[in-house]
Amino acid sequence: MPQVILDKVSKSFAGVQVLREVSVDIAEGEFCVLVGPSGSGKSTLLRVIAGLEAPTAGRVHIGPRDVTDLPPKARDVAMVFQSYALYPQLSVRDNMGFGLRLAGQPKATIAAKVDAAAQSLGLTDLLDRFPRQLSGGQRQRVAMGRAMVRAPAVFLFDEPLSNLDASLRSSVRAEIRAMHARSKTTSVYVTHDQTEAMTLGDRIVVLRNGAVEQSGTPHALYQAPVNRFVASFIGTPAMNFLEGRMAPDAQGQLVFASGTGQVQLPVPGHLVQAGACTVGLRPEHCSLVAAGTQAPAAAFALECLVQHLEFTGADTFVTVQTPLGQVLVKCDDRAAWRVGDLATLLCNMDRLHIFDAAEQRLTLPGWGA
Repeated sequence: MPQVILDKVSKSFAGVQVLREVSVDIAEGEFCVLVGPSGSGKSTLLRVIAGLEAPTAGRVHIGPRDVTDLPPKARDVAMVFQSYALYPQLSVRDNMGFGLRLAGQPKATIAAKVDAAAQSLGLTDLLDRFPRQLSGGQRQRVAMGRAMVRAPAVFLFDEPLSNLDASLRSSVRAEIRAMHARSKTTSVYVTHDQTEAMTLGDRIVVLRNGAVEQSGTPHALYQAPVNRFVASFIGTPAMNFLEGRMAPDAQGQLVFASGTGQVQLPVPGHLVQAGACTVGLRPEHCSLVAAGTQAPAAAFALECLVQHLEFTGADTFVTVQTPLGQVLVKCDDRAAWRVGDLATLLCNMDRLHIFDAAEQRLTLPGWGA
């Protein structure tokens, strides 16, 4: 399966720039997820790959071919839409085989390919039904099957799960991943849901205001976000941010001050400039223990007050007030804290993230690298 190369792709509508010199190399057989908030340009970028939009500048390559000026039908791509885009008057079987009939393939070949796709997607018993007789999850699987039977060079997914409820999202997401594992087809998937991005993607491209903020594996983006925006977008629940000022003490160690408190960080002061900054803490990298507990090595402790609890089943999310500000902590289901309890918040030093005044993440020796 070919790779997809986007070379400085820009797109404007009526003078408004939606994409800004986007360059992305999607490897052969890779499942690449484009993620970002609404208006970030991710769906427009997908439509440029599909040929549904022409770029204002830049080039699009699929394999060895420059397809920038080719129509969609000449690009050998298949697209799965958010709205399913099924023909209501056609059965599931006819919907899935429609593209092959247009291409003039023999009836026997169409039937064999439709049956094989239906088997892999659990649609065999539904082939004679019509879209109105299907659930949302079943309709989305039919749309996926229609793309599968074409055996395209590239699969394109435009937020295919956004119309499904939470339980269906999980099952259809697993089916998409299994389909990719079987076909090894280069795939580009658009979503605003970072959980989908993390669970599906071999690589994630984070977009904001039409530009690439960061591209990398889910692990790389989680462990080492390049800036505060990526740090806030990747991870559930979102990272805690404590805004304050950094300054070296008499021994040359950094002291971070925020709110009514301060904490010493074991990083030489010459590595970070004094001044405004933000410290980031992920809820899963913090823990709550009995009030007065001393911090172990490579951690710091903050006395805190339990303000709010949210029990979700496997996890309990506890919001605490510390001298540095409010922090959300992820605890397990056995957490027995109550509102008004005094506690000690423990934070691992090597799981902190420090962002400078320009919101860029500082790379420090041994810290979240």
